[in-house]
Amino acid sequence: MFTEKRKFPRANIKRKISTVFGERILVFNSHTENIGEGGVRVVLEDKLYVPAEVDLELFLYDSEIPVKCKAQLAWVREIEPAERKPSLFDTGIKFTEINNSDRECIRKLVKTLIAQSEGA
Repeated sequence: MFTEKRKFPRANIKRKISTVFGERILVFNSHTENIGEGGVRVVLEDKLYVPAEVDLELFLYDSEIPVKCKAQLAWVREIEPAERKPSLFDTGIKFTEINNSDRECIRKLVKTLIAQSEGA
């Protein structure tokens, strides 16, 4: 039986995200799969290794002003390719440094998205 380990609720949302990894400045542009106050799940084309530190830019709304924060990889799973190359990696990222107003913005967005999905 599956036991939920998350501290915060998550909402499914597709939004642009940029991830800057390491001293080599590798930039991955992707999209979110889901998001919560504590972190985000993304799909990346490259495998990063836990517990790598990353800088994130999350584009939560139509605005070009992103939420910027520091984060740490929590887990990485290769997505089973359906005859697709290259592989993709489902990646869980935990926020480590995010300002309170941005965290509150994410909390409100998640609350709204959950309410909308329950009302549908």
